[in-house]
Amino acid sequence: MAYHPFRNLGLKFLSTLVAMLLWLIVAGERVVERVMRAPVEFQNLPAGLELIGNPPDTVEVRLRGSSGALSRMAAGDMAAVIDLTTARPGRRLFHIAHNQVSVPYGIEIVQVGPSTLTMEFEISLIRRVPVEPDLDGRPAAGYEVTKVTTDPETVEVAGPETALKLLKAAITEPVSVQDQTRPVREVVTIGVPDSRLRLRTPQTAVVTVTISPRPQ
Repeated sequence: MAYHPFRNLGLKFLSTLVAMLLWLIVAGERVVERVMRAPVEFQNLPAGLELIGNPPDTVEVRLRGSSGALSRMAAGDMAAVIDLTTARPGRRLFHIAHNQVSVPYGIEIVQVGPSTLTMEFEISLIRRVPVEPDLDGRPAAGYEVTKVTTDPETVEVAGPETALKLLKAAITEPVSVQDQTRPVREVVTIGVPDSRLRLRTPQTAVVTVTISPRPQ
């Protein structure tokens, strides 16, 4: 088929014009630098380990790019991903290289700070502990609490070894016995007082409080 240089001349002219306009827009924008905070994402934590303490949840990233591109960036457009595959018990250092920070195309990473994160890991354990119901208030005058039961009586709690060894019992939401003269039975949520720990399976407990007349 013979080549015709003037075929679709209008389309060729239009595409050239659009390309020139885009080039002028981009070329007209200033190249600037801007510091933004990137959320830190942890991946591949080995089974049987717990990340403890309060590791940084963001890092500062100095970016370079056109003023338009940087002004359009949102918080969800960037993240620093830390691979924890090599983690083991104790205090460890993890570097954040530029290629570990995801940014939109056309944006250059100039600097990441801090460039090294210090994190601490502990062995993760599971332990069964008793459930201690939390009673709120006092029965009516002349009455007293004579028995308290929970179902289940124990739960499994998971978490870092140090915190788990210090745990005495799981707790429940408060069960009010204020001014009561008859038995109280409530379904309440079970929890643990230490935020480093968690129930292996989130669950509730049936708390039954027996209230009887006080002996004369």
